[in-house]
Amino acid sequence: MGAELLYQPLLLSILAIALIRLILRPFLTTRPHKPRFPPGPWKLPVIGSMHHLVNVLPHRALRDLAGVHGPLMMLQLGETPLVVASSREMARQVLKTHDANFATRPKLLGTEVVLYGSSDIIFSPSSEYWRKLRQLCAAEILSAKRVLSFRHIREQQMASEVERIRAAGPSTPVNLSAMFEDIGNGIVARALFGTALRNADEFLSALKDGIILTSGFMIPDLFPTWRSALAAVTGMRRAVEGVHRTVDSTLDGIIRERKRIRGSGEENLVDVLIGLQERGGLGFDLTEGTIKAVIFDMLTAGTGTLASALSWGMSELMRNPRVMGKLQAEIRGAFRGKATVTEADLQLQSQSSNSNLPYLKLVIKEMLRLHPPGPLLVPRESIAECEIEGYVIPARSRVIVNAWAIGRDPECWGQDACEFRPERFEDRGIEFNGGSFELLPFGAGRRMCPGIAYAIPVLEMALVQLLYHFDWSLPDGVAEVDMEEASGLGVRRKSPLLLCATPFVVTI
Repeated sequence: MGAELLYQPLLLSILAIALIRLILRPFLTTRPHKPRFPPGPWKLPVIGSMHHLVNVLPHRALRDLAGVHGPLMMLQLGETPLVVASSREMARQVLKTHDANFATRPKLLGTEVVLYGSSDIIFSPSSEYWRKLRQLCAAEILSAKRVLSFRHIREQQMASEVERIRAAGPSTPVNLSAMFEDIGNGIVARALFGTALRNADEFLSALKDGIILTSGFMIPDLFPTWRSALAAVTGMRRAVEGVHRTVDSTLDGIIRERKRIRGSGEENLVDVLIGLQERGGLGFDLTEGTIKAVIFDMLTAGTGTLASALSWGMSELMRNPRVMGKLQAEIRGAFRGKATVTEADLQLQSQSSNSNLPYLKLVIKEMLRLHPPGPLLVPRESIAECEIEGYVIPARSRVIVNAWAIGRDPECWGQDACEFRPERFEDRGIEFNGGSFELLPFGAGRRMCPGIAYAIPVLEMALVQLLYHFDWSLPDGVAEVDMEEASGLGVRRKSPLLLCATPFVVTI
């Protein structure tokens, strides 16, 4: 009876409106021109197209919808128009041709609360403040020189993990998914703070919740008119405030501690930010809130995303013994006779005109093509109305690029687009630096991920260490690698990757 009281008046209202419009149509001699919006799936009253994204993997559901409605489509999520680009050319239009118009971010409850008024690099709206903050971070935090200065951290972390794997023995399965989480967390935390987090479990749990709450797909963010009321009713306000308290108290303690002991020991990124704040003259106010927001960005970008890329990469190598053997032979041939491999050794090989590691780079490209850490690039928002391929994109539309779908598009990659075949990159000149719109693991344009210089050395070092020192196999009783994806926006493995490692005997 309760459902009837809700749905019957709603149905009668819809029928009444349709009937009135039908009766009045002959008398409407002048009708306003209706813009030609991108096509999209059928909609329901109030919720629009939201029912198409319930209990599905969004990147897959949107790819399937694009197969019906085209590579540029529009969905209505509540009050919010959502434009989805699912092809190389549509990505080029969004990320290059109209980049300036799509260079801002939507205003979200999660980013306002968790990220100190969206004062970070990733979610800050397009403005002079954002441009200066990005320039500052590019010069002081994300530069090649700064990345190189933390080389010893990456080497120590990987050496520690290699010893842990050795200690497990060849018959005990190693949880590589958990190990990759530890690698990402350890490297990023030491680079930021100089030490591991004290309340790591609680903080990282809050961090993961924060990523979900800032996704842009939460119900209150899809109904801006009713955001405050819906945030209270759904519990989102309470959730974001809880995440903020955990993150803020942890980072506040770290900043206070670094201020107390600065100058005693090696400089970390929090020290750099504190020094910049004290020096001033930056053209904007570098507050403690901004410092915390930047730290949050680096932690979210450098922990789970790296772990996801490595987990899927090793999964694909285990499913493709030919590729695994070819890569392992290349790595062992390049470092033959070495008891340990350092990042300096790796860089010498990579920079040499006779590099012995070309296949490693192809494998990493193929990993990131099939399994981009962010399958749907961080949402953008249109500043003004514009036109793409004859379709009108309204102002303040939310715009996302389905990098996962583009990475598996047969028009770009051929009929074997879903196969793991690194050789497809040979002699093609395709890079993930933002210039090749068929390969977008880090995005492109003004809003491209600025942390690419941090990510690649970790991916290379981890693969080299794992494949140089060990031969890998599935545990007893396991016939094949489970490739099922977990629900959510991040495309993680549903089950942990468990493999057995037999140490490789290095011959001098």
